[in-house]
Amino acid sequence: MLALDATLASPPSWGKFVTREALQRLSIGFEPPGTSIPYPDQAPAAACVSIDFDSDSPDRRAANHQGTYALVELSERYGIPLTWAICGKNAEEDMDAYVKLVGSSVKPEIGIHTYSHIDVSKSSPEVLEAEIERCVAALGLTETPRTFIFPWNREGQFPVLAKMGFVAYRGARNVIGGPVKMNGLWNIPPVYYVSQRSMGARSLITRYVDVCLRYRSTFHLWLHPWSIVKDGSAAGMVRTTLDPVFAYLKEKREEGLLSTTTMGTLAVALQSGSAS
Repeated sequence: MLALDATLASPPSWGKFVTREALQRLSIGFEPPGTSIPYPDQAPAAACVSIDFDSDSPDRRAANHQGTYALVELSERYGIPLTWAICGKNAEEDMDAYVKLVGSSVKPEIGIHTYSHIDVSKSSPEVLEAEIERCVAALGLTETPRTFIFPWNREGQFPVLAKMGFVAYRGARNVIGGPVKMNGLWNIPPVYYVSQRSMGARSLITRYVDVCLRYRSTFHLWLHPWSIVKDGSAAGMVRTTLDPVFAYLKEKREEGLLSTTTMGTLAVALQSGSAS
């Protein structure tokens, strides 16, 4: 991160130094869209926040609960909708947290993360379809979900996803660029993952946002609710990192430079070829 931080220290130099080579050290692709993208709200760039609601080990359940509440509060404070990728089993285990996020005053997108966090790359079409159907039933969804997030980002079985009505997914590779139609769905690639090592990384993250703005790209932040809980509390990560990042996204939205949207809404806009 230090190498990129140095290259972004002087905003007028971005065009000169932000290259594939500069970002390669961080395993981030640099593939700016060659043409304008029909982002929602007719904005020149977009931002998505996707959250993997899973706690596949018992020691993460309390942190997952606490982190969910903190993220819903951030969403409501800044009017930024979130894409929640839900494991049905974990929603059943913590229905209070699931009800909290579904009931947010800023309407969330509910995506699918399978029922029991299976490795899709190793599953059969029949197993995946059954997992998705069970997840949809557990979540009580009445509308066909539009976004699928692969557990562990291990991709596969795209024909099943397309058949079941999904239009968007988050690819495994970090890229500064735009959504790309791949395997019959829109890949909305991530840019940055918020881990427990991200404490105080607000300057770096907002610089990523600025690069995406400059190149009319999609800034895609992703995380787990439990990944923002450190030493038993989400307060530190919210205060030092997420709150200022969400405030920055809101600021750029109000300047007309950025659409803060969900993965599904973005994919639908891309499918139609016009902003919604």
